[in-house]
Amino acid sequence: MFQPAPKDKSDLPSILLVEDSPTTAVLLSKYLAGTYHLLHAKDGVEAWEMLEGDPEIELVVTDINMPRLTGHQLLVKIRKSDDPRFKNLPVIVMTTTDDNADRNLAFLNGANDFITKPIDEMELLARVNVHHKLAQTIRELEASRRALAEQATTDPLTRLKNRRAFFENGNQHLSMARRYGTDVSLIVADLDFFKRINDSFGHQAGDEALIAIAKVLLQMTRTEDTVARIGGEEFAVLLPDTNRLGAAVLAERIRAAVERDRFSAGGQLLQLTLSIGVASYAVEQVDTVDQLLSIADQRMYLAKKLGRNRICVNNDGKSNFAS
Repeated sequence: MFQPAPKDKSDLPSILLVEDSPTTAVLLSKYLAGTYHLLHAKDGVEAWEMLEGDPEIELVVTDINMPRLTGHQLLVKIRKSDDPRFKNLPVIVMTTTDDNADRNLAFLNGANDFITKPIDEMELLARVNVHHKLAQTIRELEASRRALAEQATTDPLTRLKNRRAFFENGNQHLSMARRYGTDVSLIVADLDFFKRINDSFGHQAGDEALIAIAKVLLQMTRTEDTVARIGGEEFAVLLPDTNRLGAAVLAERIRAAVERDRFSAGGQLLQLTLSIGVASYAVEQVDTVDQLLSIADQRMYLAKKLGRNRICVNNDGKSNFAS
């Protein structure tokens, strides 16, 4: 008769059993073996250390009365943790008493379910299965929600933020700058002769050129900056807590880096250049991000008019860095 091969423990969902009784631990390991990978902690302190160190733990079964850290205290640490992993982590509490006060306290502290010793094998499996599947469904829904949120704010080609996300972040940073008297600057960069790249080498080469520019922008900016693709070949970099001089220095570094490198696109090595406009909230005294973007955009077009491959930080073009 065919017997299926036993599953590797690494393929099984991990459950943390928190129990100071070796006899109970062995018994529960027997009940759950084959369906779950069981980890064992002898008290709440050891359990907490294991939870912090092992992101694969998907469910906790814990006793109440234990040395060093009780089941109630462990529950409180789990539910008050800032770690998002613990938000929907199912916890089933075991106790030898039928005291309703103890049970109510467990629920108040964040327990998902309650089971009374001596443990019945079928009841334990049923409760563990239900809560594990529910938690799994919640995680999948949360992952789908995050994926949809990212999709709604991400440019599909370059993986930069899109125009919508740029304005959302921009409005927040402008509001903070207005409230705390700080500055926020904006760089608008446009890829020069983009139509020529598409016409000469094809749209695939054009896409590769845009991706290459996106990588440079990400490499040269901070995590707190917002780097976005806001048009066909137009990019914007939002720089919180940055004045016009700081933005101009960064813009020139970006321009020089793009001019210096050679980019592979459509099987060809291309030299790309950018025309860049810079605007800062403290200098322009604008009311909206749209106004700040409009000023930076006008200066970007001025940089193109003055010969491309340069930055422009004001409206007369005299204080621009030229290549």
